[in-house]
Amino acid sequence: MGRKNHSYSTEGKMIFGSLTAGTDLIEGILEECKKHQVTSGMVTCIGSLQEVGYVLFETKNNYPTGYGKQITIKNPVELIHCTGFICEDEKGELDLHLHGLVTEETGKISGGHFIRGVNPTLITIEFTITCGNEIKAVREYDEELTFKVINYRK
Repeated sequence: MGRKNHSYSTEGKMIFGSLTAGTDLIEGILEECKKHQVTSGMVTCIGSLQEVGYVLFETKNNYPTGYGKQITIKNPVELIHCTGFICEDEKGELDLHLHGLVTEETGKISGGHFIRGVNPTLITIEFTITCGNEIKAVREYDEELTFKVINYRK
């Protein structure tokens, strides 16, 4: 597989902010993107969550076959690393492909692909958004890979 897809942006604009208690991680960041007309870019964040919901991919014969069932941690967690890409989905709606690591009070670390609507902020989430509006980023199904991937165009 020789898939290569990239574009270069000279914009360099950034947004720094925080989400308040109760705000969903993905919904809150997407709301900030809408407020500032950001349609593509990269997100990094840290903070704390009341609970967390994510998925991991499943494999068959060492090849990814799709995402598994939702994994939920129903306890407060520290969000120790989180990064993702702002894009549009196949319908043109704003989307955020977000992965991260959390740690429980016991020190156990877990992580994966975060799910929209099930990751409420506990105290705060501090984030940065690197804006890439010169770049058109669309997350769409790739028949060769049999997964949704982000394609970048200028």
